[in-house]
Amino acid sequence: MIYLDTSAFVKLYIREPDSDALQNLITSQNHPLPVWDMLEAELCNAIRLKVFWGELTEVQADRQIENYERRKNAGQYFIPDLSRLAVMASFHLLSRETSRLGCRTMDILHVAFALQLAPQTFVTYDERQQALAEHAGLNVWPRPG
Repeated sequence: MIYLDTSAFVKLYIREPDSDALQNLITSQNHPLPVWDMLEAELCNAIRLKVFWGELTEVQADRQIENYERRKNAGQYFIPDLSRLAVMASFHLLSRETSRLGCRTMDILHVAFALQLAPQTFVTYDERQQALAEHAGLNVWPRPG
């Protein structure tokens, strides 16, 4: 299984650098992608921010959010049944790295959530999150550096 953070997930809906490479990675495996409420919220807001920044129109943003919902309903994504207590326990352990790495709350939550799933690959384009995910023992893509 592959876990995408928001910086990666948005590349499936908005053409950005590395969108093609990410799409190739996703299609190289046959598992649905895990999503959770905070990832979905961040994705939808990231698409709406593209409107604010003048990169998309409202109609384009609505279409991409509808595409996400359609794919979720078609089974391309799944919502794992995970223990929120376990996620938060991981969060508290990982947050100890904030003073060293400068982690943001969502960086830590993405890694904590992914740890409960034990994905084969953790995908992020955020350097701090890459460092935290590597520290947590996840296989990070693309490779930092």
